[in-house]
Amino acid sequence: MNELAADREKCAARSARNAQSAREAAADPALSENLRKQAAATVPIALRHAEEYLEEAEALREGRIPGEDW
Repeated sequence: MNELAADREKCAARSARNAQSAREAAADPALSENLRKQAAATVPIALRHAEEYLEEAEALREGRIPGEDW
């Protein structure tokens, strides 16, 4: 289960990077207003995914199946 937990932690890091990239795009004046709005809308989604991946990793490291107690 530790291998799966490590994978979920990598996924969380990727989602966090995606959120940061979206923040940067949302603030980029070179992009159209529509693209900036779309980028801004993805930030909370990516952050939520990162949080969920970390919760799954924690459950796996504790020997639990993610979602079994949700």
